[in-house]
Amino acid sequence: MTEAAAGLSRGQFIRNAAKGSLVLVGTGGVLASMDGIAFAKSSGLTKSDITVLQTGYIAETLAVTVYEAIVNTYFTKLKLDPGNLNYFRAALKDEREHLAAWKKALGPKNTPTGFNLTVPGKYVASKLALARTGAALEEAFVSTYLGAIDEFSSPELKTAAGGVAANEATHYSFFDAILPNGSAVLPPFGPKPITAGAAAATLKKLGFLA
Repeated sequence: MTEAAAGLSRGQFIRNAAKGSLVLVGTGGVLASMDGIAFAKSSGLTKSDITVLQTGYIAETLAVTVYEAIVNTYFTKLKLDPGNLNYFRAALKDEREHLAAWKKALGPKNTPTGFNLTVPGKYVASKLALARTGAALEEAFVSTYLGAIDEFSSPELKTAAGGVAANEATHYSFFDAILPNGSAVLPPFGPKPITAGAAAATLKKLGFLA
């Protein structure tokens, strides 16, 4: 397997999901102080709110899975830069806070169950593949949460989505910065928003979600 084949194409991901969107932020941002945000009770959520929150919950579960794997396994296995470990730990904390916030907003009745997440080996086969995968996923998360701003019904949820999108953008910048010729900069107005449904479909197509 070549380095290029092992990586995940950000362009492919965004094109495949370019019809919908969802996004979030953590440490130092909106969701870092999630307890201070007055989410509507699950009974007051619209159908669209629930769909977006459920997709966000699944996406954040994947993010936590990936960062846990990096911290616990791939950081040492792939001999990543020792100076980056604190970043990965902080990013994992962010994703756990996003996940907890979405779970709280959904409540037990609407929290998704019965889905399976996997990280295909080709996406973590080398340092380069891991960096490409991280950048692709984080850019897609930004697109998803940007889309969520349009899909959510309440100002509180829209603000939270914008905050998480900003946080995920910092994660994207880190991964892109360690890629060959990476700029660590997203487009001036961000990547194109995508719907929650498109984001979920793309995760399935790429083999992360079953």
